[in-house]
Amino acid sequence: MRQTSSDIGIGVGLLLFCGFAAWRTLKISVPPEDTIAGTSFLPWIMIGGIVLMSLILISRALLRLRMDEIVNIPIPERATFMKMVLFTVLMVTYAALFMKFGYIATTLVVFIVGLILFQERRIPVLIIFPVVMTGAIYLGFTRVLNVWLP
Repeated sequence: MRQTSSDIGIGVGLLLFCGFAAWRTLKISVPPEDTIAGTSFLPWIMIGGIVLMSLILISRALLRLRMDEIVNIPIPERATFMKMVLFTVLMVTYAALFMKFGYIATTLVVFIVGLILFQERRIPVLIIFPVVMTGAIYLGFTRVLNVWLP
């Protein structure tokens, strides 16, 4: 597969995703809050970052195309592709269960399953890293940004 066509396709796909995410973010009800980092703050930061990176990806591909630089990239091996599919399913499941079971429980499970999926086998890493990261993110949002997490 040619890298230029792949990069352009991925960039356009991400821009379309950002359009969908922006449309859904506009539907978030924003109650009066004491902080600038309201309910829709993080989605807009993420949308802006993805749009910026997508435009850079497309620009880089167009520059390569203009310079007649042809780079072929291999299709991932079956095992790598299956990990990508399983990780995507894990993230979709996380999004679906986040509100039902709460941030802490779902994030801990997703961290551990994700680490196992990518073949982390050291028990201290499987326990300490998810607990520390989940706690740090939770405290960062709830205490520093005053953003409610379920």
